[in-house]
Amino acid sequence: MTDKRTPLDFDAIRAAAVGNYVSTIFPAAGISFSKPAHQHQPCPMCGGSNRFRCDDKRGEGTWICSQCGAGNGFMLVEQYTGLDVYETNKLIAGAIGLDATSTVTDEQRAQWQSQQVERETAEKAEKRQARIDAAARAESIWDNAKPATDDHPYLLRKNVSAIGLRQDSSDNLIIPMQYYNVTTQATTLVNVQTIAADSEKLFLKGGLVSGAYFTIGNSPMFSAGVILICEGYATGATVFDAMSYSLPVIVAFNAHNLIPVAQAIRAQHPDHRIIICADDDSATAHKMRDKDISEGKEPKPLVEYNAGIYKAQQAAISIAGEMVTPRFDVLDIDKDAA
Repeated sequence: MTDKRTPLDFDAIRAAAVGNYVSTIFPAAGISFSKPAHQHQPCPMCGGSNRFRCDDKRGEGTWICSQCGAGNGFMLVEQYTGLDVYETNKLIAGAIGLDATSTVTDEQRAQWQSQQVERETAEKAEKRQARIDAAARAESIWDNAKPATDDHPYLLRKNVSAIGLRQDSSDNLIIPMQYYNVTTQATTLVNVQTIAADSEKLFLKGGLVSGAYFTIGNSPMFSAGVILICEGYATGATVFDAMSYSLPVIVAFNAHNLIPVAQAIRAQHPDHRIIICADDDSATAHKMRDKDISEGKEPKPLVEYNAGIYKAQQAAISIAGEMVTPRFDVLDIDKDAA
């Protein structure tokens, strides 16, 4: 049977859709948000509570869900409606006033391109200003905080000491986050991580996280020629203690930050032996793979579900370093030491 569907200019439709996803296209597709699009809220696809947000970068309707993954506006409409590529384009075209008979001029294409450049420029400027503001807040928070004590509930629960940490007036632990600029070779405070008594961890909104790190130890320790890198503070403090306070430990804060942090440390110490101490998330990995299988999805290799191991491996490879997986269970401490 011959497909008699009317031809559509997919490129023109997608270009015209930019900037219209949140206001026009999503509502036309039946996708609604319970909060402003950029805030965490229930996912329109999986329904997971507080898992989804639509940051709409470059006006492309980009979104992130901790359960469903991430994508752009076209993908969200396609997945939400279950339509094929043609029908998804047709729906979007109708929402923004284009159809098969519409004639898209060169002037329109140029206008859309210009608007896209303007959006990207504005987003970059906004992001840069947010980072500057967060860095200023971080410096103020750090300067006004007092030295942390070892009896903080989080530290007691993790059985670690406060090494170089401070506490604010609400008794949140404050961990400074430093960033090394390869071009200027300067290291500056760009953000802080706060850890509440109930273990809730937060970064300053808009602050730089990628590539930012915290160092446990002092400068003379680097002369030993070995540097250890891990994810969270509690893991780092535990490793630091296990090494008898003799080797510096770098805290990257999360698995996805291991690669940029490892690269920043390698840039500063090209001849050092750098060892990534991986968090083994094997229990979570098995659950995630089993879920994919139960949903009829083709499962990935098990290691790719294990962010702690997978990202540590990638970080080690990217800097010609090494990776180890510390065994906390033999030390009679909380295995979930991050």
